Amino acid sequence: MSNQDQELLIELQGQIDQLLESHELQDLTSWPTEGELDTLIAVEQGQAFHITLQRDPLPSIPLTVLQSSSVLQIKHMIRLQLEKMEKNKGRHRRISWKYIWRSYCLMFDHTKLSDDNAVVSQLGIKQDSVLRFSRLAHAKGHHRKAWRHR
Repeated sequence: MSNQDQELLIELQGQIDQLLESHELQDLTSWPTEGELDTLIAVEQGQAFHITLQRDPLPSIPLTVLQSSSVLQIKHMIRLQLEKMEKNKGRHRRISWKYIWRSYCLMFDHTKLSDDNAVVSQLGIKQDSVLRFSRLAHAKGHHRKAWRHR
């Protein structure tokens, strides 16, 4: 690499660092992925919004959701965000998502979000909405078999 190329690279890196330190881009991590950038652009254009998953007594999880997202996509975002949080803490905990979604569902405004295909904008979820986990109740006479330990 020539001297001129190295100078150009250093100048470009300086401009990128300066952009990342600006007030408008404070939501970004130090090395944002393409998906994170797309999501933040959608928020600025009004096509997405920030919501919170309340997990009492555990810390809440902030999520950024597109208006066209389904409940299933939100579940996937929750999984990715939790894995990211665990990775940042230096831990690797195996979570059985099959068990979680069989035992719990998401709840918004005292309404259980049981339809995975439901679109967020049609459910009334908007900017700064709060979702919670809710225990799934069994239908009368439709209990699951007990788990066998191996």
